Amino acid sequence: MKLSNEIKEVLSNFQTINSNIALGEDGMIRSMSTSKTLMARSDVVPEAPYEWPYQFGIYDLGEFLSCLNMFTDPTLTFDENQKFVTITDGITTFKYHFSDISSLTVPTNDINLPCEDLQFTLSHDELSQLRKASATLKANQLCVRMSSTGNQFIECVVLDKQNPTSNEYTLNVANCSINTSAEFDFVFDINNFKFKPSDEYVFGIDKKQVASVKAGNTQYWVALDKTTTYKE
Repeated sequence: MKLSNEIKEVLSNFQTINSNIALGEDGMIRSMSTSKTLMARSDVVPEAPYEWPYQFGIYDLGEFLSCLNMFTDPTLTFDENQKFVTITDGITTFKYHFSDISSLTVPTNDINLPCEDLQFTLSHDELSQLRKASATLKANQLCVRMSSTGNQFIECVVLDKQNPTSNEYTLNVANCSINTSAEFDFVFDINNFKFKPSDEYVFGIDKKQVASVKAGNTQYWVALDKTTTYKE
């Protein structure tokens, strides 16, 4: 079996979410943070004839990727007894043992919510600016609310909600669809924004305190912070 560069990129992104991962089931790649506040699913699947032969677990995805990166074009051969995989270029070989999936923190289902109360899109540069503002202000909360400049906008505000004198950074967003008449203050922990690089990030927020984020061929679900408010 060969792994495409696209799959390696997905795995590299997912190891920032959690070092545990289970591969093989339905071909898709999924991850979930240990706090269970961030889930991800990639629609990139191995193409024939290189499908995963069975489901297997990896405890330290970063280590597994480091083994792969020791080679330019490795071949993976899976043990018939489902215990390990050999990674080789024909000259040198890694024998990498699988982990018991029941002992790993991995998702079992996707989240099935419409996430349509508020929808908006951030460009790569806009999300980068929000991250930089968070680092500059040492504030990890991002509040998404109606803009004070008019109903056709929302604003993304980086601040520390626990500090009444917190400095703030505000980004007005016009590329949005507001599908609720409620007053809302949706709050994210920016530390959960472990998205793969993409030209744009499409957000959808549900009042049940979860958001979906689409970045290219990868879907993320992010739990909202407990300080979120939604008043109908």
